[in-house]
Amino acid sequence: MTYNVWSREDVAVYKRMKAIGSLVEKHKPDVIFFQEITPYILRIFKSFAWWKEYHCSEVKPEEQATKLHFCMMLSKIPMEKPASWKFTNTSTGRGYVEADINPGTSSPAIHIATTQLESPSSGPPAAQPQTRSLERYAQAEHAVAALGSARNVVLGGDMSWDDAVDMPFPLPAGGGGGGGDWVDAWTVLRPEHERASARRTTASGTRISPCSTASRRMLASSLKKRSDRFVCKLQDYKLGGIELIGSTENLGIDYLKKRRD
Repeated sequence: MTYNVWSREDVAVYKRMKAIGSLVEKHKPDVIFFQEITPYILRIFKSFAWWKEYHCSEVKPEEQATKLHFCMMLSKIPMEKPASWKFTNTSTGRGYVEADINPGTSSPAIHIATTQLESPSSGPPAAQPQTRSLERYAQAEHAVAALGSARNVVLGGDMSWDDAVDMPFPLPAGGGGGGGDWVDAWTVLRPEHERASARRTTASGTRISPCSTASRRMLASSLKKRSDRFVCKLQDYKLGGIELIGSTENLGIDYLKKRRD
């Protein structure tokens, strides 16, 4: 499951986190990728009963002590060799978190990672919006290169990707023989929806196998793009399915954002 929880603590934050928690309880994912976690949001999640079912990636003291948001992973399977990194070209502290999980004694390890790539910036009212496409592309390129040495990789998160603005997501060949090329799980498993996205966009997310995944963004309609993505390199596993979740539940939360013309 991947979810950008949205760090705005002044917009029904407890009610929103409770709604996200209800998705966790409903779908029971083995692995969860969270973006835009704040110390207060982390405190809220820890108060929920489902939290006790998961191992949490390390939260650094500086992340706990500041108002900045960060990425975090939860897993029902203990995580090994955890690490977190900052991109060298980020102006907003963006980076990625990674770890290994071993689904079973006879199952090969899966390297999991989550990120939030550089987001577009609207800037002052009179300024032209900054797409930050160059920074975002370089960060994606770095992440897949750094993670690609593992046989089985699942990288998910808020890529901030806009197919109308950004170049195609950089997915190199896996190499090593026997398959294992990098793929975008959504385009592989739901090509009919990918073709439809040329005519309309979506803010909902995905669920894939073998790692359960999900996402839903509460954004203004002008921002509804396939921002959340899963890119995978699997030599010992096969993608089994993908679906949108969280888009049909009535959360009882509405947020309106004024567009800047």
